[in-house]
Amino acid sequence: MMKKLLVIAAAWMMMTGANAETQLLYIFADDCGACNKFQREVGDIYPKTQESDVLPMIKIELDQWRLGASPFNQCAVAEVFGTPTFILLEACVETDRITGYANDELFWLGLTRMFNHVQRGLSRSQ
Repeated sequence: MMKKLLVIAAAWMMMTGANAETQLLYIFADDCGACNKFQREVGDIYPKTQESDVLPMIKIELDQWRLGASPFNQCAVAEVFGTPTFILLEACVETDRITGYANDELFWLGLTRMFNHVQRGLSRSQ
């Protein structure tokens, strides 16, 4: 069973453009007002950013997450209580998160923290 989940996770990462080490999970709900605001203010811009190259965003609907339908459910991640939740995964381990969305400025500030963390890790490994 675990081998099958790892194969599914690898396929998911290839389809979404995510690398094997670092992903940014975006847990959302269609009826979430803050999620809809995020989509309007950031959603279309994010894929065009340098951050997206390093932290590809993988969208996962909250109900699917709760059902365990995502291959990332097998990663070491704390419980998701609300939406939106942005989870930084490194080697399938949660290393940071942003819960909620108030405005684009606060999102980019939190994302910069995550991005810098990942960049420091990449520079140490080279």
